[in-house]
Amino acid sequence: MNQPLGTWGTVAASDLAARTARLMIYCLLAIILMVLDYRGGYVADIRNRATAVVEPVLLAIEAPFAFGRRLGEELRTRHELQDRVALLEQQVRDQSAELIMLEELDRENAELRQLLDATGRVQLAYRAAELMNVDLNPYSHRVMINRGRRDGLERGQPVIDGEGVLGQVDRLARNSAQVILISDPDHALPVRVRRTDLRTVAYGTGQINSLRLTDLPMNVDLVPGDVLITSGLGGVFPPGLPVAEIRDVTRRSGEPFARADARPLGRLDRARHVLVVAMAEPDAEPAESVDDAGTTTDEADAEIDTEADIEADSPDDVGGEDQP
Repeated sequence: MNQPLGTWGTVAASDLAARTARLMIYCLLAIILMVLDYRGGYVADIRNRATAVVEPVLLAIEAPFAFGRRLGEELRTRHELQDRVALLEQQVRDQSAELIMLEELDRENAELRQLLDATGRVQLAYRAAELMNVDLNPYSHRVMINRGRRDGLERGQPVIDGEGVLGQVDRLARNSAQVILISDPDHALPVRVRRTDLRTVAYGTGQINSLRLTDLPMNVDLVPGDVLITSGLGGVFPPGLPVAEIRDVTRRSGEPFARADARPLGRLDRARHVLVVAMAEPDAEPAESVDDAGTTTDEADAEIDTEADIEADSPDDVGGEDQP
């Protein structure tokens, strides 16, 4: 039953020779296939054919998952649109209710005005303009706009943007005008605190982001965050235009008055397009222009007849500075 040791050695040697022969055959076959594939591209063709056969199966397997994902996205989008529509409908209802209330208030206001024999509401007209030039002189905050006397502008008209008051028309030419900003040190604007109806005057500081309120009572009801709006006094600015927001109130001991610092709401250093506001009171005769200090000025003396006259008072290009 037990084979001799020599017999085992013979079997192992023959088995090893057979395995070596098969390995060589496989290597030779692989080399032949690589050469054939390099010359004829048979492997790529076989792979493409196999892919064409397997692809429908893969698509069939993937189809239910893709359908489920698409259905989920559509349902989610549908729910979002329904919520959005419901929100917009609610907003429309709220605004319709507010509009009805405003119409009723307007009717009551008209009745009260008629009862008191008061003048009609001031009508406002707006004319769009674009900045042409900026005066960066720290002692004179002024800009040029591309509207002038030919467009119906007048000296003293307010200039605003989408956020608040920027300034007022200071000098006129035929096709352009110079606007003095509310931050100019020579500018003063009658304002009112929206929360308390306190009336005061906001002065320019020469800094583009700051206005000052001086000579306030020490016990003044004024806190940071209060909004200043135009009071309508002086007949230049219509009442209710947003001007600035209070940043700080200073009450120093030993001083008779309190002071406040405010941040202009208008984009004095960033606005590109502005609106010039014109007031037209019904059944009212035109009055002389009144500046913020309350002094009457002669418009004919203040106007500049040519654009060259304005250019003489302003820098030739943006970024220029004049000596104070």
